[in-house]
Amino acid sequence: MALDRKHKAFRFKKLMPIDANNLNFEQGVVRFLALLHTKGKKILSTSKPNFLYPNDLVDIIKKDHANFEGVNEPIRDRLLKNWINDDFAITIKETKKQTGPGRISNLKPLHMATIKLLDPRIRAQDRDVSEFLYNVFKGSEITADDSFLISFLTQGTTKVGQYDLKLDSNFQDELDIETLFLLKLLDHFKVDNPSTTSKGKVEDFEFLCTASRNLFLSDTLKLLVYKNTVPRRELFQYLRILFSFHTSLFLLKSFELINSLVDQKTMKCQVCKRIQSEREFDELCKCDFHPRFFVDLTNGQDKTCDAMSKRCVHKHYSTMFRYFKSHYKLKKLTEFSGAQGKSDPTLTELIKFLDHSQLEAYFLVTLTQIVNDEDLKDDPEIKSIMSLPISSFDKYIEILCQNKSNWKNLVNQHKKLTKDIFGMNREDGFLQGGRGKQRKYVLGNQLLEVLVQVAVVGAKDGNFITQPITITHFISCLKNRYGLLIETSGETAESPEVARALEANYNALKERLRQLGFFTDLSDASNSQVIRPRFPLNV
Repeated sequence: MALDRKHKAFRFKKLMPIDANNLNFEQGVVRFLALLHTKGKKILSTSKPNFLYPNDLVDIIKKDHANFEGVNEPIRDRLLKNWINDDFAITIKETKKQTGPGRISNLKPLHMATIKLLDPRIRAQDRDVSEFLYNVFKGSEITADDSFLISFLTQGTTKVGQYDLKLDSNFQDELDIETLFLLKLLDHFKVDNPSTTSKGKVEDFEFLCTASRNLFLSDTLKLLVYKNTVPRRELFQYLRILFSFHTSLFLLKSFELINSLVDQKTMKCQVCKRIQSEREFDELCKCDFHPRFFVDLTNGQDKTCDAMSKRCVHKHYSTMFRYFKSHYKLKKLTEFSGAQGKSDPTLTELIKFLDHSQLEAYFLVTLTQIVNDEDLKDDPEIKSIMSLPISSFDKYIEILCQNKSNWKNLVNQHKKLTKDIFGMNREDGFLQGGRGKQRKYVLGNQLLEVLVQVAVVGAKDGNFITQPITITHFISCLKNRYGLLIETSGETAESPEVARALEANYNALKERLRQLGFFTDLSDASNSQVIRPRFPLNV
């Protein structure tokens, strides 16, 4: 029996909810909004008879004389179409060669009502990011009906029936002109009903690190305090960047945790288990699985910073490659547990099957079938693996991972995933590379701005406020909470060359903050080098 698709199957949602491949995170956020609105039920079908195009929305606007006027001239018609296409709609090109007109897959996530144009018939590249995000927020106070998040997402609308949303004329004066335009346009559509089948419901996901999830929720809540001061489109952009950043940290930490789960047969560190409140998040740096990576802020001008950043990427990719084997082991253990009468074990139950007395015999049968296959019995790599002094189970996993086509697919798919979630070569990300260049960690200006906006939010008398913070406090926050290293390499001993490089990196951060308008260097004293909030909020 040759290696077939069933043998090579890698996906295991209980372990990793996000599918590895090219990913459009913005589409994931749109589908996350739909899941929030339907309480975890997926929209799998639509009542819309035909696909929608930007021109169709322009035609609706031109015919709606009660709400819109002055768009019948050819020039305004063209401007309106371009505005909808560029600023509101996410379109997918027709035909395999992508030469046809762009059909509307969904609107950009600017309001909960945008899910009205979510078209499930058009295949999206969200790779189940929406389900991961829903599991992050599910059951938390931040998603209660009267919470900051839900009130912000549904602002200016009222619920009609179980799922539909309509513009509430009593509150339209509180809306900006862009949101008002959008909601009046969307009143011509309705939210599709979600599926009522078991397949249409989001699967529960057990987080290996609840502390990281709590930090994700806390940072989201901090950004939402700007809902009355930051323009709606910009705040949604902030939220999307923050969601993508925390999803990236989830991936890096999961690789470490899953490797430990297989190697040490334990999956929770004692530090993270006791971290629950805002004051304790700085303790995340003590976690053995906390992602740590040096970011080069000198734009490659300092060769030492450049090299340290590249080494961090190389280290994380090495961890990811080990994760492939760990993931496969747990995936194959589910097959074995099913044969033992345990069809849906938790991860804690699953890892115990590594010590099961029948494990060796079970996989010896599978291994024998593979080795005796006519196409594989003379394969030198398989012969080499069979001669290793390891168990049949480990030999089976080695054969799966040493298979050239299978290993190449795993590497390519996961590199595509990290490229898109880490925001490679984008201002909202922290990865740089491609086109023959070795990848390294950086810090895009948009991501840096979001992290500053989160860091300056504090609390006073039970209310949120923004307050100036020292640059040293900001750097400490980046290191302790997210693992971003700027003025330290993370090594115990640093050479004079590394010390000079770290100083250059620190100065580059100050310059970047100055350019973004957050920082004015008034003195050489560190306690007077202060980052000031762009949008002051006081009690």
